[in-house]
Amino acid sequence: MCGVFGSFCNNGNLSMDILERATSTLYHRGPDGKEVWMSKDKRIGLGHTRLSIIDLEGGKQPIRNEDESICAVVNGEIYDFKRIQGELQARGHRFRTNSDSEVLIHLYEELGLDAIHELRGEFAFILWDAKNQRVIGGRDRFGIKPLYYSFFNNTLFLASEIKALLAAGVPAQWDDESFYIGAHLGFTPMQNRSLFKGVFQIPAGHVLVANKYHHSLHCYWDFNYPLKEMQNNNISDKEAIETFRDYFDEAVKLRLHADVPVGVYLSGGIDSCAILGTVAKFRGSGVKAFTIGFDDAAYDETANAKEMAEFVGAEFNPYMITKQDLAQNFIKSIRHCETTVANPHTVAKFMLSKHVQDSGYKIVLTGEGADE
Repeated sequence: MCGVFGSFCNNGNLSMDILERATSTLYHRGPDGKEVWMSKDKRIGLGHTRLSIIDLEGGKQPIRNEDESICAVVNGEIYDFKRIQGELQARGHRFRTNSDSEVLIHLYEELGLDAIHELRGEFAFILWDAKNQRVIGGRDRFGIKPLYYSFFNNTLFLASEIKALLAAGVPAQWDDESFYIGAHLGFTPMQNRSLFKGVFQIPAGHVLVANKYHHSLHCYWDFNYPLKEMQNNNISDKEAIETFRDYFDEAVKLRLHADVPVGVYLSGGIDSCAILGTVAKFRGSGVKAFTIGFDDAAYDETANAKEMAEFVGAEFNPYMITKQDLAQNFIKSIRHCETTVANPHTVAKFMLSKHVQDSGYKIVLTGEGADE
């Protein structure tokens, strides 16, 4: 992941100090580099902290198009970007980097707001369109990557995390209704709200478009559940399995594109075992499999995970934690989540992520929820 920050003020009185300070709060999201950019008229500022995954040397951000009328910062991964890059180059676009993020600005040159329909991946971005004098904040279809925004002192602020908005001067005040719901449910179900008053999320599958006159949210994608009578059930179990396998193989293979080693989170459940097995099919033996174990046998799945790792020839890397470890890391994990959580699972994943980082890995594949 990376960290993105943006500020837009029509009065032209943005502060470079605020831009630097807010971007710096996102250092943990991108420890490999920090860059900021502000327009000459001081109406738009963008910041980026980078976790280098693709084009390690040349993929610095903010990124610009050929005439620098478009500037953007991107967090996340855009899959199948090589195909898109080739198509855009055939149309005459000149790329400055080999990063996946750069396809966004050239697609935007071609398609405007419709460019987001061509993006497959997990991403959040802030884009400045100088010709049309507008800021665009976009989030992937499932909302995997976060993007918050707030209006304060006649300025629009956008960021990967709320703490960057607070560092920019947005007041830290509870949203009483959101806090009440979150405290009772263990999570906040409102896609566009946060626990803080005046701080909102761009919902999954949405873009925010803002200029000096107004701002608006647009839904570009949503789930589509066909009615039962509209479904095509004339397919055998064998055909369904083969079709799913093809889709699954393609999804995993696309996510393996990286210029750094790729590991796998392995719990021993259906989802992570399927992912590890598929990664091993493409990469062979020796894939690093990271597993978290607990001192309570009722929750510990390391035996199942080890069996799967041995079956595919993966390098099994268990990380054991205790109840005391969970308690000691609870506050840190909540600070990063910036919301309420229902159980210590989030704390455990936070600790496992730290272990993965300490092991020299920046990227892991993981399955979430398929067991259920």
